Amino acid sequence: MTKLRVLGIDDTQMQCEVHISDDFKFHFDELSLLFLCMPNSHLTQLWEGNKVFENLKYMDLADSKYLTEAPDFSRVTNLKYLCVDGCTQLCKIHPSLGDLDKLTCLTLENCINLEHFPGIGQLVSLKTLILSGCSKLKKFPDISQHMPCLRKLCLDGTAITELPSSIGYATELVRLDLKNCGKLRSLPSSICELTLLQTLSLSGCSDLGKCEVNSGNVDALPRTLDRLCSLQELVLQNCRSLRALPALPSSLRIINASNCESLEDITPRSVFSQVRSSMFGNCLKLTKFQGRMKRDLQSMAASVNEEIRRPNFEEQNPEVPVLFSTVFPGSGIPDWFENRSEGHEINIEVSQNWYASDFLGFALSAVVAPEKEPLTSGWKTYCDLGCGALNSKLKSNGIFSFSFVDGWTQYLEHITIGSDHWWLAYVPSFLGFAPKKWNCIKFSFRTDRKSCIVKCCGVCPVYTKSNCDGDYSYSDNECKSDTYDSYRDDGDYSYSDNEYNSDGNYSYSDDRI
Repeated sequence: MTKLRVLGIDDTQMQCEVHISDDFKFHFDELSLLFLCMPNSHLTQLWEGNKVFENLKYMDLADSKYLTEAPDFSRVTNLKYLCVDGCTQLCKIHPSLGDLDKLTCLTLENCINLEHFPGIGQLVSLKTLILSGCSKLKKFPDISQHMPCLRKLCLDGTAITELPSSIGYATELVRLDLKNCGKLRSLPSSICELTLLQTLSLSGCSDLGKCEVNSGNVDALPRTLDRLCSLQELVLQNCRSLRALPALPSSLRIINASNCESLEDITPRSVFSQVRSSMFGNCLKLTKFQGRMKRDLQSMAASVNEEIRRPNFEEQNPEVPVLFSTVFPGSGIPDWFENRSEGHEINIEVSQNWYASDFLGFALSAVVAPEKEPLTSGWKTYCDLGCGALNSKLKSNGIFSFSFVDGWTQYLEHITIGSDHWWLAYVPSFLGFAPKKWNCIKFSFRTDRKSCIVKCCGVCPVYTKSNCDGDYSYSDNECKSDTYDSYRDDGDYSYSDNEYNSDGNYSYSDDRI
């Protein structure tokens, strides 16, 4: 078989029974082999010693549940892809793996007996490294030099207690997944050198936050987190010891800190002037800032409206039902919502000149709660708007209606909510309004879950100019309906929706790359 270029054996794809001997070995020194695909095999060892596979580029040994060790790779110098996912008995990786300077994708997902991982400093071509579910892996190795290509690092479900400070060498990293690292205690300050990072997931890091700083205060996240100028999504769900959020980068668009039971303080302007979706489900200690959100909401609204005036906005975002939303624990509508009502509906009358040139849009608010049993999954929130023409008084033959939909609240999945929560959203004025003919507007709030009800609601128009400044009080029990409120603030926040797409330079494909 000296001319063999492709060897593929997968008994799950065969119509007949295939048996590969447990002591199958390669007994030749040189091959023209390019692809080696043997998932679901019964191999315990691939080859012994130092074999020459100079042309081998692709190896797939996924779900080879009897494989106990990875072989010597020192003479497999052109390997680009290696997959040993689901090799549950794999406990030893040869150190030569760390010298494969052509390797672009390395995935060892759910290798549950792997305790040690070799250094990766020489993997200068590596783009994707997946160690998800390696539940016995306690230490991620130091990175000895700059890794110019690494863009995706998944360490979720491992037993690591810390990241090495050398993580800062991975300067091209776009995604860092640390969710369900239950023993992770802290993050190094060097993480703030990852200026291209777009997604940082820390869900389920239950010990994160138990890191004492010199002052004795508990602070799990670096105070220089705002230097991550490309970070778009921050997931902190179930970080139960986290007490405070530092200033956040202006690039951030999504933050989920639900079930952060100890969280007491955030910087309102940092969150609400730039973030498009923020979820704080079950953060029952967050009580200090709801009344200060008014001016920050206006700054965000001005930023969004500047963005939607770009000619290509509708091409980039064909459907924009709700451009901002947030959820907090709370059982009342803030006082600065002067149009408030018990129940799920509110009717307001407007004057002919209400839709002025400085009108930006509507702020919408509702208190949602479980009807009987606690909510165990996320939901969609809707606001149906009925617009009455002059003299129609919202009669059935005079209504123009449409719905605003918030899908961000589906981020509240996988947590249990048993108390009232306050929902706040913003809808810009460009969304189909034909307002000069209106004198009556009806807002009706609902969710897509029968078990999730709306207890009270509020509406507030957002303008660019107002004489209102200062802090605003927050009522946790009062709901009423009066007249419109307007307000102003200054802000210079911009919005860009960047997507990350990576590509490969060889024929095979894998959706994890």
